[in-house]
Amino acid sequence: MADIMPFRGILYNKEKAGDLSKLMAPPYDVISETLQEELYQRHPENIVRLILGKTYPGDTPENNRYTRARADFEGWRKNGVLARDKKPSVYYYIQDYILKDGAKKTRKGFIALSKLEEFGKGSIFPHEKTLSGPKIDRLNLMRACGANFCCVFSIYPESKKELARPVDILDSAKGEDPLIDVTGDDGARNRLWRIDEPGVIKKVAELMKSKKLFIADGHHRYETALNYRKEMIESLENPTGTEPFNYIMMYFAGMDDEGLEIFPTHRIVYGISGFSKGEFLGRCGQYFEISEFSFGITGEPSARDEFLKKMSADARTETRFGVFINGGNSYYLLTLKGRHVTDALFSGMPDVYKTLDVTVLHSLILKSILGIGEEAQEKQENLLYVKDINEALKEGRGEKNQIVFLMNPTKVADVKRVSEAGLLMPQKSTYFFPKLLSGLVINPLA
Repeated sequence: MADIMPFRGILYNKEKAGDLSKLMAPPYDVISETLQEELYQRHPENIVRLILGKTYPGDTPENNRYTRARADFEGWRKNGVLARDKKPSVYYYIQDYILKDGAKKTRKGFIALSKLEEFGKGSIFPHEKTLSGPKIDRLNLMRACGANFCCVFSIYPESKKELARPVDILDSAKGEDPLIDVTGDDGARNRLWRIDEPGVIKKVAELMKSKKLFIADGHHRYETALNYRKEMIESLENPTGTEPFNYIMMYFAGMDDEGLEIFPTHRIVYGISGFSKGEFLGRCGQYFEISEFSFGITGEPSARDEFLKKMSADARTETRFGVFINGGNSYYLLTLKGRHVTDALFSGMPDVYKTLDVTVLHSLILKSILGIGEEAQEKQENLLYVKDINEALKEGRGEKNQIVFLMNPTKVADVKRVSEAGLLMPQKSTYFFPKLLSGLVINPLA
């Protein structure tokens, strides 16, 4: 059962803060150093100073990115730049965006609180492995500030038999003018409405009670909230279970929403000692059919186009990915020879796990063939993750890099099936687009 509730969010006060578009930022984990500096310069009260403050050589336990975030958070609340809503609310959130092919998309969801549950003990399911570094960082920030600055992104199944969906109810109640209407750095338009009518909120909460929640993005933030809750419970003599730290700010979107898009994340391998192109392809040939797309001095664009077209064809029925080896004049398409390969590799695992491109890549190629063990993968040793295909191929030609693996997107249905089976995909298996904008609403934990 999904246990959701409204909350009195903290939002930027337009009267004090000014242009809201200058105050928002992407989630912390997609902000590069260059974008961080740009956001710092964009506005002195940009949310980046809370979610991803700068670090300096002279930082100390008493003066660091976390203590500075706390000072800014407290200061902005005192001077009225940030203001807390008077009534418990849910926040209806619509994102409009355009894909590279020109297709226009709209994703509808809402922000509310979800009661924290340990994975495997309730109705909230993860789908990806996490890394230790980001969890330590987020826990330090939560300890310092006592707030959720960014939402965990969850998706839930919807039945076509439902007479009303949560977003339908919120859409009817929202009114014409949004509370916030800004365009993010990714080009997506973000609109937010405050819904504080108790009757509407009750209907939405009732509909959500029957839902399972699958974390799409924000695994580190969710696990951090669990760790923070554990610390807080241990610090109290008589915890009641209703304290604010028992809940987390979450965005909810239906799995069947037409605007739900998953992009792939590509992998670049570097630093493999004694790497041999011939030996690598030879070992891959034991498990994959290999198609080569060669190019000369001027034929690379056409070879790339044909290669990428073939890579995406039948991507929903074939396990395959693209490969480029630095220094070569060919692209390679690797297609799994058959289920017998993964039946042996993933003995006892559900069928959906055996055919996922990312699990086959990480277990068979990265681990078995290239020798990058699970611990090294979790620490991102020998691995770089890149979202854009062209950027990945450009980076792959860098002096230290050796192999580029180009991925097809993971399907939403596969996320659901893997999660329900209690399994986890490798890190960076999904990239839900567009990302949720940070700075729209903050959830205080006290």
